[in-house]
Amino acid sequence: MEQSKPAHGHEIAGKDSAAKNQCFACGKDNPDGMHLKFYLDEAARKAICHFTLTQRYTGPPGHSHGGIIATILDEAMGKVNKFRNVLALTKSMQVEYLKPVPLNKPLTVTGYE
Repeated sequence: MEQSKPAHGHEIAGKDSAAKNQCFACGKDNPDGMHLKFYLDEAARKAICHFTLTQRYTGPPGHSHGGIIATILDEAMGKVNKFRNVLALTKSMQVEYLKPVPLNKPLTVTGYE
């Protein structure tokens, strides 16, 4: 079984993290957010999140909006920074969508270097 620990929020070790987590993607304190729960697999150095997208995130009928998918991918990339104990912002991002992402199905996003 993989060694994992929660990777919620954007705090980094050694820094004050008393502020509320209002992040749209992972913020537990954002009532309108997605509340994604990431875990770090220390051995594989991967950030993993299992989730299901509901009708709230509809784009094309029965599928997620592409902006939501980009948000999830951006969050996964950000969580990988925890392995290096850095907080970084995305400067640029390019997403090539290969197929539509269905709603109401179990999904997993995995971020790694």
